Amino acid sequence: MKKWIVSILMVVFVAGLAGAEEKPPWWKTGFGGNDKEKIETEQVRQRTQGERPDRKNEQRHSKMSEEQRQKTKANSEAIHRLVEAVRSEIDPVKKAELTEQLRVKLTEGAKMMQVEFRKRVEKAESEVVKMKKRLEKGEQNMEKRVDEHLKKLIAGEKSERKGDSKKDGPKEGRNKNRKGPPAE
Repeated sequence: MKKWIVSILMVVFVAGLAGAEEKPPWWKTGFGGNDKEKIETEQVRQRTQGERPDRKNEQRHSKMSEEQRQKTKANSEAIHRLVEAVRSEIDPVKKAELTEQLRVKLTEGAKMMQVEFRKRVEKAESEVVKMKKRLEKGEQNMEKRVDEHLKKLIAGEKSERKGDSKKDGPKEGRNKNRKGPPAE
Protein backbone atom coordinates (compact mmCIF):
# COMPACT_ATOMS: atom_id res chain seq x y z
CA MET A 1 0.00 0.00 0.00
CA LYS A 2 2.83 2.39 0.87
CA LYS A 3 4.51 1.69 -2.45
CA TRP A 4 1.36 2.71 -4.32
CA ILE A 5 1.01 5.93 -2.39
CA VAL A 6 4.70 6.78 -2.88
CA SER A 7 4.53 6.08 -6.62
CA ILE A 8 1.37 8.20 -6.99
CA LEU A 9 3.03 11.04 -5.09
CA MET A 10 6.11 10.77 -7.29
CA VAL A 11 3.98 10.96 -10.44
CA VAL A 12 2.19 14.04 -9.07
CA PHE A 13 5.54 15.59 -8.13
CA VAL A 14 7.04 14.99 -11.59
CA ALA A 15 3.91 16.36 -13.26
CA GLY A 16 4.15 19.45 -11.05
CA LEU A 17 7.77 19.97 -12.04
CA ALA A 18 6.91 19.59 -15.71
CA GLY A 19 4.17 22.18 -15.35
CA ALA A 20 6.52 24.61 -13.59
CA GLU A 21 9.19 24.45 -16.32
CA GLU A 22 9.36 27.27 -18.86
CA LYS A 23 9.69 24.95 -21.81
CA PRO A 24 6.60 23.10 -23.04
CA PRO A 25 5.81 19.69 -21.56
CA TRP A 26 6.95 16.52 -23.25
CA TRP A 27 3.48 15.59 -24.48
CA LYS A 28 3.46 18.70 -26.69
CA THR A 29 6.94 18.20 -28.07
CA GLY A 30 7.07 14.42 -28.10
CA PHE A 31 10.04 12.47 -26.89
CA GLY A 32 12.39 14.32 -29.25
CA GLY A 33 12.90 17.21 -26.85
CA ASN A 34 12.04 20.87 -27.39
CA ASP A 35 10.95 20.90 -31.02
CA LYS A 36 10.16 24.59 -31.41
CA GLU A 37 8.73 24.29 -34.94
CA LYS A 38 6.23 21.66 -33.83
CA ILE A 39 5.04 23.86 -30.98
CA GLU A 40 4.76 26.96 -33.18
CA THR A 41 2.73 25.13 -35.82
CA GLU A 42 0.45 23.77 -33.11
CA GLN A 43 -0.04 27.27 -31.71
CA VAL A 44 -0.83 28.60 -35.19
CA ARG A 45 -3.45 25.89 -35.64
CA GLN A 46 -5.00 26.72 -32.27
CA ARG A 47 -5.13 30.45 -33.05
CA THR A 48 -8.45 31.71 -34.36
CA GLN A 49 -8.67 32.72 -37.99
CA GLY A 50 -7.43 36.23 -38.66
CA GLU A 51 -5.61 36.59 -35.35
CA ARG A 52 -1.97 37.57 -35.80
CA PRO A 53 0.41 37.92 -32.87
CA ASP A 54 2.51 40.57 -34.62
CA ARG A 55 -0.55 42.81 -34.95
CA LYS A 56 -2.07 42.51 -31.48
CA ASN A 57 -1.68 46.20 -30.68
CA GLU A 58 -2.84 47.46 -34.07
CA GLN A 59 -6.41 48.30 -34.87
CA ARG A 60 -8.16 45.57 -36.82
CA HIS A 61 -9.55 47.97 -39.42
CA SER A 62 -6.43 49.98 -40.12
CA LYS A 63 -7.87 51.28 -43.42
CA MET A 64 -10.55 53.15 -41.51
CA SER A 65 -9.67 56.72 -40.59
CA GLU A 66 -9.72 57.81 -36.96
CA GLU A 67 -12.73 60.04 -37.62
CA GLN A 68 -14.69 57.14 -39.15
CA ARG A 69 -13.69 54.91 -36.25
CA GLN A 70 -14.98 57.48 -33.73
CA LYS A 71 -18.25 57.91 -35.64
CA THR A 72 -18.74 54.16 -35.75
CA LYS A 73 -18.02 53.83 -32.05
CA ALA A 74 -20.43 56.67 -31.17
CA ASN A 75 -23.13 55.14 -33.38
CA SER A 76 -22.63 51.74 -31.76
CA GLU A 77 -22.86 53.22 -28.26
CA ALA A 78 -26.05 55.10 -29.21
CA ILE A 79 -27.57 51.89 -30.54
CA HIS A 80 -26.71 50.03 -27.33
CA ARG A 81 -28.27 52.79 -25.22
CA LEU A 82 -31.44 52.68 -27.32
CA VAL A 83 -31.60 48.89 -27.05
CA GLU A 84 -31.33 49.08 -23.26
CA ALA A 85 -33.98 51.81 -23.19
CA VAL A 86 -36.35 49.72 -25.34
CA ARG A 87 -35.81 46.66 -23.15
CA SER A 88 -36.43 48.54 -19.91
CA GLU A 89 -39.42 50.61 -21.15
CA ILE A 90 -42.82 49.47 -19.94
CA ASP A 91 -45.06 52.04 -21.67
CA PRO A 92 -45.96 50.65 -25.13
CA VAL A 93 -46.15 54.12 -26.76
CA LYS A 94 -42.66 55.14 -25.59
CA LYS A 95 -41.39 51.70 -26.45
CA ALA A 96 -42.69 52.09 -30.02
CA GLU A 97 -41.02 55.52 -30.31
CA LEU A 98 -37.70 54.17 -29.04
CA THR A 99 -37.99 51.19 -31.37
CA GLU A 100 -38.50 53.55 -34.31
CA GLN A 101 -35.43 55.59 -33.28
CA LEU A 102 -33.47 52.35 -33.08
CA ARG A 103 -34.70 51.36 -36.55
CA VAL A 104 -33.49 54.71 -37.94
CA LYS A 105 -30.04 54.30 -36.33
CA LEU A 106 -29.72 50.74 -37.62
CA THR A 107 -30.79 51.83 -41.11
CA GLU A 108 -28.12 54.59 -41.11
CA GLY A 109 -25.47 52.07 -40.12
CA ALA A 110 -26.60 49.58 -42.74
CA LYS A 111 -26.50 52.27 -45.44
CA MET A 112 -22.95 53.25 -44.42
CA MET A 113 -21.87 49.62 -44.59
CA GLN A 114 -23.44 49.24 -48.05
CA VAL A 115 -21.60 52.33 -49.33
CA GLU A 116 -18.26 50.95 -48.07
CA PHE A 117 -19.01 47.53 -49.50
CA ARG A 118 -19.95 49.07 -52.86
CA LYS A 119 -16.56 50.85 -52.93
CA ARG A 120 -14.80 47.55 -52.25
CA VAL A 121 -16.77 45.81 -55.02
CA GLU A 122 -15.95 48.57 -57.51
CA LYS A 123 -12.26 48.33 -56.64
CA ALA A 124 -12.36 44.55 -57.04
CA GLU A 125 -14.09 44.90 -60.42
CA SER A 126 -11.39 47.26 -61.66
CA GLU A 127 -8.76 44.75 -60.52
CA VAL A 128 -10.60 41.98 -62.39
CA VAL A 129 -10.50 44.06 -65.59
CA LYS A 130 -6.73 44.51 -65.22
CA MET A 131 -6.26 40.81 -64.53
CA LYS A 132 -8.33 39.83 -67.59
CA LYS A 133 -6.21 42.09 -69.81
CA ARG A 134 -3.06 40.50 -68.40
CA LEU A 135 -4.51 37.03 -68.95
CA GLU A 136 -5.40 37.80 -72.58
CA LYS A 137 -1.93 39.24 -73.20
CA GLY A 138 -0.35 36.16 -71.67
CA GLU A 139 -2.45 33.82 -73.77
CA GLN A 140 -1.56 35.69 -76.97
CA ASN A 141 2.19 35.52 -76.32
CA MET A 142 2.33 32.13 -74.63
CA GLU A 143 3.77 30.10 -77.52
CA LYS A 144 6.43 32.73 -78.19
CA ARG A 145 7.46 32.91 -74.53
CA VAL A 146 7.58 29.12 -74.19
CA ASP A 147 9.76 28.82 -77.31
CA GLU A 148 12.16 31.51 -76.07
CA HIS A 149 12.37 29.89 -72.64
CA LEU A 150 12.98 26.48 -74.21
CA LYS A 151 15.82 27.86 -76.37
CA LYS A 152 17.44 29.51 -73.34
CA LEU A 153 17.18 26.34 -71.27
CA ILE A 154 18.73 24.22 -74.01
CA ALA A 155 21.50 26.79 -74.55
CA GLY A 156 22.25 26.81 -70.82
CA GLU A 157 21.39 30.49 -70.38
CA LYS A 158 19.64 31.83 -67.33
CA SER A 159 16.21 33.18 -68.03
CA GLU A 160 15.59 36.76 -66.95
CA ARG A 161 12.42 37.68 -65.19
CA LYS A 162 10.92 41.14 -64.97
CA GLY A 163 12.94 43.26 -62.56
CA ASP A 164 16.02 41.04 -62.85
CA SER A 165 19.09 42.44 -64.50
CA LYS A 166 22.39 40.68 -65.17
CA LYS A 167 24.39 43.84 -64.61
CA ASP A 168 22.96 44.38 -61.11
CA GLY A 169 24.27 41.06 -59.85
CA PRO A 170 22.47 38.89 -57.30
CA LYS A 171 19.80 40.55 -55.24
CA GLU A 172 20.41 40.53 -51.50
CA GLY A 173 17.60 39.35 -49.30
CA ARG A 174 15.79 37.45 -52.03
CA ASN A 175 14.54 33.98 -51.13
CA LYS A 176 15.45 34.21 -47.47
CA ASN A 177 13.26 31.22 -46.64
CA ARG A 178 14.73 29.09 -49.39
CA LYS A 179 16.50 25.93 -48.32
CA GLY A 180 19.72 24.84 -49.92
CA PRO A 181 22.75 26.74 -51.19
CA PRO A 182 22.40 30.47 -51.89
CA ALA A 183 21.39 31.52 -55.39
CA GLU A 184 24.25 32.42 -57.71
